[in-house]
Formats: sequence, structure tokens, C-alpha cells
Amino acid sequence: MKHLLCLALILSFPLAVSADGISPETRADIERSRALINDKRNTALAFNMSFTEAERAAFWPVYEQYRSAMENVNSRRLDMLVDYANHYDEMTEDKAADLLRRVMLYEEQELQVRQLYLAKFGEILPPSKVVRLYQIETRMDNAIKVQLSEVIPLME
Repeated sequence: MKHLLCLALILSFPLAVSADGISPETRADIERSRALINDKRNTALAFNMSFTEAERAAFWPVYEQYRSAMENVNSRRLDMLVDYANHYDEMTEDKAADLLRRVMLYEEQELQVRQLYLAKFGEILPPSKVVRLYQIETRMDNAIKVQLSEVIPLME
């Protein structure tokens, strides 16, 4: 069960990898999935944002910084999910408390990154485009979270 859960989590979670014990093949699968998701994000933004030339030139470097910061948080979240999978069959109350603490920490860090970069995007884009950006990012993030919720079993 533990191996199948871990594999399902890793294959469903297309983010940066830093968890120990992941095979090179699985790492390659994750990197391919991550690249595909990033391409979809970039395509969705390019199609839906209607940037002027000046906005486009200013936006993409900041957006790359934003995605890098979010991937740092998501890498730690992936580590936590692998930890959950590794302890799923023998979960202790202490481990459950630790996992919950980490989930809340990563949610807070994600919000901090988002707030920081929404302010930076607000310096180069009008408010209506910042809102549209936030909507697109939220939709993409929620789609990933839905996929994860379908493969992560509830704690016993």
C-alpha cells in the first residue's frame, strides 16, 4: 500500500522534487509533468492576459521569479506528502500532528508568496489584469489540488 500511495502521489504532483528515495525514473516523470504544467500555465496566461508589449516585457521575468518561489514551497509540500505516504500504514498521533503543522505552514508560505508577487505584478499591470492573473493561477492550482485529493487516501 505504501509504495502504491507514494507512487500515486508523486506521479500526480507535478512539482519540483527534493524528497529522498525517489527513483531516477520517477524523478524524470515528475520533471516531465512539471514542465507540461508550466507550459499549460504559460499558454493560459499568454492567451488570456492580452498584454501590451511593455506589459509583456515586464511581466515574464517577474512571473518566472514567482513560479520559482511557488515551486520552492511546493517542493517542501511534496516532501511532506511523501512523508505521509511513508507513514500511512503506521501513522502515529505525533506524526499526524507534525503533518498537520507542516500543511498549515506551507499554506501560509504559499499565501505570503502570492501576496508578495501580486503586489509586484500590481506595479507593472493594471488591477484588472492582476485579478485575471490571480484567477488563472488559482484555477491551475485548484486543478492540481483536485487531482491530489482524488489519490490521497484519508487518514485512518
